[in-house]
Amino acid sequence: MRCVSKGRSLWRSALVALLLVCRPAVAAPSEPAISLATDGDGRRVFELRPLDSERVATLRERPEASFAVYAVFDAQPPNPPPLAGRYSTLPDGLRFTPRFPLEPGMRYRAEYRQDGEEAVVEEFRIPARAPAPAARVTAIYPSSDKLPQNQLKFYVRFTAPMSRGDAYKHLELLDAAGNRVDLPFLELGEELWNPAGDRLTLLLDPARVKRGLKPREDSGPVLEVGRTYSLVIGRDLRDAAGRPLEGDFRKKFLVGEPDETCPQPRRWRLTIPAADTISPLVVKFDEPLDRALLDRMLWVVDGGDETVPGKAVVGPGETSWTFEPQQAWPPGRYRLIADTWLEDLAGNSIARKFELDGVSAERATRADETVGVDFKIGF
Repeated sequence: MRCVSKGRSLWRSALVALLLVCRPAVAAPSEPAISLATDGDGRRVFELRPLDSERVATLRERPEASFAVYAVFDAQPPNPPPLAGRYSTLPDGLRFTPRFPLEPGMRYRAEYRQDGEEAVVEEFRIPARAPAPAARVTAIYPSSDKLPQNQLKFYVRFTAPMSRGDAYKHLELLDAAGNRVDLPFLELGEELWNPAGDRLTLLLDPARVKRGLKPREDSGPVLEVGRTYSLVIGRDLRDAAGRPLEGDFRKKFLVGEPDETCPQPRRWRLTIPAADTISPLVVKFDEPLDRALLDRMLWVVDGGDETVPGKAVVGPGETSWTFEPQQAWPPGRYRLIADTWLEDLAGNSIARKFELDGVSAERATRADETVGVDFKIGF
C-alpha cells in the first residue's frame, strides 16, 4: 500500500508540473507609446496609447500638463512653447490635434511625462513636399503662324503664377536672322497680368503700329510684311516662387498684309443645333479675333433675353467659337450677342477701326454697346 501511495503522489506532482508549464503566460501590460496618426478628416494628429481607463479619466482634467508637442529647430530656443491645439480622449488613450497643419519638412517632438514614471518622448519628421514642376509657357495667342502687319498684342499663358516687375527683360522679338528688333514692345511700369498672375498681355508699341505717328515715321513699323519673326520668352523669367521657367519658349510667325477692317457679325456663319439636344452652337468668324476678349464678350440669350448657361470654347486660330448649353435646347428664338468692343488681331473692334482719327473715333464710341445675330432652333 505504501508503494501505491508513493506512486500516486509522484504522478500528481508530475501532472501539476506539466500544467504549470503548459498554462498560457499572462501578457504584461503594454507601455504607452506616442504615434503620428490621421483622423477622420485627414488631419495629422498625435496619439498616446494604450492607457487604462483610470489614467484616461485623470488626463481628461489637464491633458496639457502631461502630454505636449513641440516644433524642433536646428537652433532650438530655450523653453519653447508647445504647439497650440485641441485634446480629446480615446477609449484607450489621448489625442492631440494641432490647431494648424503640420509643416512639411519640419520635425516635431511629442512628450508624455508623469511624476514617478519614465518619460515617453518621440520625434517625428513630416515629409517635405515634392518640388513643384518648373513653370512653362503653355500657349501664346494669337495661335496662328501668320499675323497681320498691324498685329497689336500677344497673350502669354503660363502653367503657374509668375513674378512681376521685370518681365520685359526676358522677352525678345527676333527677325529671321536672329537679330533683336529694337524696342518692339510698349513697356509699361505696371505689367499687364491677369489677377491669377498666369497670363501676360504684351502690347507691340501702338505708336509704331498706327500710321501717321512720329515713332513709326522715325523707326518704321515693328513688323514688316513678308518677313518672319520669333517672339521669345526667356527661361530666366521667374515664377511667383522665384524659380526659372522650364526652358525658353518661341513663337515663330510670318507677317501678312495689314488688317484694316472691323469684324462683321453679320458675316459670321452659325451651325444651329437640333432642338431638345445638347449639341453645340458653332460660330465661324469672318477673321481671327482677340483670344482674351472672346472669353467675356460673346454669349447667347433666349427669346426672353435671359442668358443661356453653358460652356464656351474658342477654336484653333481664334476663328471659331463653340457653345455647349448646360441643358438641352428648347425650341425657340435665340440671339448670339457680341460686345461691340470685341476686337480682331489688329485692334479693330466691331464698333470702330483702330486707325480712325480722333473725330471719327469719338463718333464711333456712340455705337450700340452690343450687336446680335438672331437664330431659331426647332422650327
